[in-house]
Amino acid sequence: MNQDPLGHDYGREQAYTYPYDHVRPPGAKPGRHKPGRLPGRAPVGATGGQPPGDHRGMSAARWRPTGVIRWAVTLALGTLGGFMAGLYGATAGLVVGAVGGFLAGEAVKAVTSRKQDERTLPDGVADGPRQDTGPSAASSSPASAARTGTPAPAGAQWHGTTTPALWQSTSSVVGERPSTAAPAGEEDRMVPTRPTAEPAVPMMRKHVPSTAAWACPPPPVMYQPSRLAELPWRLPPQPAPPGLAADSARLGDLEVRAASVVGPGHRIDETRAGPRQDSYRIGRDAAARHLVVAVADGMSDSSHSDTAAAVATLSLVNSLRRQLDEGVPLFDLDHRTAFLEAAQQVHAIARQRQWSADSVRTVAVAAVVPADTPPNGDRGIWLAGLGDTSAWVREPRRWAQLLGEKEQGPDAGRLRTYLPHTPEAVERRHLSLGPGQALVLTTDGLGDALTELTQAHDWFHHHWAAPVTALDLLLHINYDSHQRNDDRTAVVVWTPSADGGRP
Repeated sequence: MNQDPLGHDYGREQAYTYPYDHVRPPGAKPGRHKPGRLPGRAPVGATGGQPPGDHRGMSAARWRPTGVIRWAVTLALGTLGGFMAGLYGATAGLVVGAVGGFLAGEAVKAVTSRKQDERTLPDGVADGPRQDTGPSAASSSPASAARTGTPAPAGAQWHGTTTPALWQSTSSVVGERPSTAAPAGEEDRMVPTRPTAEPAVPMMRKHVPSTAAWACPPPPVMYQPSRLAELPWRLPPQPAPPGLAADSARLGDLEVRAASVVGPGHRIDETRAGPRQDSYRIGRDAAARHLVVAVADGMSDSSHSDTAAAVATLSLVNSLRRQLDEGVPLFDLDHRTAFLEAAQQVHAIARQRQWSADSVRTVAVAAVVPADTPPNGDRGIWLAGLGDTSAWVREPRRWAQLLGEKEQGPDAGRLRTYLPHTPEAVERRHLSLGPGQALVLTTDGLGDALTELTQAHDWFHHHWAAPVTALDLLLHINYDSHQRNDDRTAVVVWTPSADGGRP
């Protein structure tokens, strides 16, 4: 029996009627309630129902203005062209307006994102890209460590001098060879580097302050570094879950790695530090024939979304495990029941602790993967998701997104479906996972980088071609990137290659 500190049993079904099953008028579409009203005409602020207004992630504030500017410029020039030269003028105006609107939006985004980062920083700290590499980083050396009284680890070097032998191949650019021999006794612990013939994926090296002695390499930098990533971590006002979590497992012939880290936006401000709002849960059925995974992302404007995410992942895994143990075939698993039960559990914990349902909003994605390779080599995968948590499969040349696509245009970043309010909006996918492929479930802290940054897309595609350690995965998702400060979570599942070995 799984209970929280207050005695709530998450694993046991309760005789509880979900309050939103019967209140939607016939023919009404989900998520289309009037602003300021809850389903069933409940007063605003009542427990449960659809909260008023937009609910956006941390990145929405800078995306919406740029989208408005692009559309405004496009429509303005198209209308002007129509008045001046009729149909041909309108067409030309729309084309020119689209180009001009895009350039204007990018300019505004560049300015506003920098200002937003500066507002996020504590007073007196400015943000910006730094190019301190090579000779300028030589001050972060064993000598400088000695001046600060911090001993340097054996075989350690900073920024191009040497890296710790244990981390050499995983932190360097792929194809890079150690520049010096390993210290005595370290040869058996070195991780072999990849062949130099393999194409390299460029990666920036993060600036290391001169007073720091790193025992492991810094996180990778994507596009531009952010000063936020170097600031000390602060504690939230209330005790919170660990800021870092990682797991490693093998089930059948599957390799599983999972990691979650609190984002810079939730950890660097003394007064506004918050808990990690992401959560993951991995499990299996009683016969160990299926891997069950769930990932959830609590919404940033929901005060207890970290609890909601933890409860949702546990409930989803338990619900799917129970169906499998009852003999339900993989592709007959009921996604609506699983997400409805998760909504009930989230709502129940809110009522138990006298929180409003609006304070426990979260999105989630779940997957069930057979543990052993079928005779034909392709194993069927069951996926279901709600909101902008995403699922990806690694193809030979790119990542293919399966679930969790965001809206585009002025409404980019807006979430209309989430727990516990709209569990009926869950989407389901069935697909086949071939030999040597990888399945990734992730929150938008990583999913947005895969979608929007070509460098990040290529970097993760290269480094996750084969199973990594749980600590490496934790280091990877803790990447540093300007204006990407949300929590990050990823669960990666690798299938064996066609010859039966590890990919």
